[in-house]
Amino acid sequence: MWAREAVVQAPVRQEAELFRSILDALPYPIFWKGRDLRYLGCNVAFARIVGLAHPDEVVGRIDYELPWRKEDSDFYRANDRRVLESGEPLPECEEPVRGSDGRQRWAQTSKVPLRDGQGVIFGVLGILIDVTEQRETQERFQVALTAGEAANRMLRAQVAEREAMQRALVASEMRLRAAVRGAQVILWALDTRGYFTFSDGGGMAALGLEPGGLVGHSIFELYAEHPDIITQARRALAGESFTGYVLFSGLHYETRYTPVFDESGTLTSVIGLALDVTERVRYHEMLEAELERTRNQLLRVERLATLGTLAAGMGHELRNISTVLNGLRTYFSECAQRGVPPDPEELEELGWACGHVAMHGRHLMELGRPGRSTVERVDLRELVSGSLAMLRTAGIIKHLKVSASVPESPVWVEVNRTRVEQVLLNLVSNATDAVESVRDRPAEVRVRLFEDRSSGTACCSVDDTGVGIPEENLSTIFEPWFTTKPPGRGTGLGLPVVRTILQEFGGDLSVESQVGKGSAFTFRLPLAVRPAL
Repeated sequence: MWAREAVVQAPVRQEAELFRSILDALPYPIFWKGRDLRYLGCNVAFARIVGLAHPDEVVGRIDYELPWRKEDSDFYRANDRRVLESGEPLPECEEPVRGSDGRQRWAQTSKVPLRDGQGVIFGVLGILIDVTEQRETQERFQVALTAGEAANRMLRAQVAEREAMQRALVASEMRLRAAVRGAQVILWALDTRGYFTFSDGGGMAALGLEPGGLVGHSIFELYAEHPDIITQARRALAGESFTGYVLFSGLHYETRYTPVFDESGTLTSVIGLALDVTERVRYHEMLEAELERTRNQLLRVERLATLGTLAAGMGHELRNISTVLNGLRTYFSECAQRGVPPDPEELEELGWACGHVAMHGRHLMELGRPGRSTVERVDLRELVSGSLAMLRTAGIIKHLKVSASVPESPVWVEVNRTRVEQVLLNLVSNATDAVESVRDRPAEVRVRLFEDRSSGTACCSVDDTGVGIPEENLSTIFEPWFTTKPPGRGTGLGLPVVRTILQEFGGDLSVESQVGKGSAFTFRLPLAVRPAL
């Protein structure tokens, strides 16, 4: 009788041990508690976090006996009770975790209720995913991870140990298989040749597969047309443990490969876990789109600030010209009343005034035109001369010595014309502000354009003899909202926006400065390919 029971129980024990080894091989911490919220078990990864030498040491403990902070333990237990009382899973709950090493981490915890064969809830199961890095970089991504339900079967095996061994092991195996199939994951195992020895999980249905349907097939034959999968399988069979990403059947998967070695260090199998992270990828794409919209709004804000400054200067110039025109109108009226022709010099002055009105109008229209998003091939020399003309017309550089040095031949780049004009207007305007208070030396601004063929870039340097920038501020001048100008004179967005525009077209911006001597801002843009002759 004893021998017959041993023969029946042996396969069940082996399968339970296989699931135990699978759980211990997973990198995600897994735990399970009873209705009294005392721990009934965990896997190796969870035991490592709480500083226990073996997973069995957690049995019978409560959260307050682990290295958690009291407020964190209160939060954990409140979530556990929520699952026990509602009978509903609590997916992706973000919780603080302070391990035995004292380090503060953040984890996304998925919790599900545990039910016995009659459907009665007897505990709660949780699985933790470390999201500390994503939280610190504000790049949180939602991870739909319910693979921890595999521990449900292990827990059932432990709870049923008080009963007959055969009955407990059979019940545990059934529950484990049901949990894996209910979770939206794919769990598999490969032998050393790349043949599937196990495949299960609720995520298989999305691919039109049945549990166990991959067993006996070679991963290299089934997925020969998917090089990403083949490459990952080869890495895992070479003994590498890693997390990869694949796109398969329109779904994004995060795949975790864990090689299993025997006591001699020989590879015996590979365990794989695939999570459907399609929603997380979509969230990331949505976040990138929102960041792009925000960046474009900052570009528009800074451009409007620049346009306002230039338009104010042009308005002042137009008022001066209007005074001249009114004087000429009075003079011409008097000449008409007397029947004498006007003086040629007065006619010449009228032509000058009309020409300047037309020029100012043209510049105002150019400044106010909407920034097109198209990239075109332009001669950077034209942008330099055009930007200086606009600043000169606006009166911003009217009383300064501003010189420009440009090559005789075109300097071709592929950029958005309006945005690069914004770069030049901003840098030259900043240089003008820097020399405004200089009294002990000539106030000069120099713009120098040249090609650096060794790096394949067009370089434009805007130098000034202004006040200079303190060394402690050089590392922060490109941060948003930082400005050294008096209140009302600067938004703190100019240089950050300039750098963003240049990076958009593959360029960069650098600065050299010395207090009391001046500054030099230099930007680079990739040279466009020369047209064929």
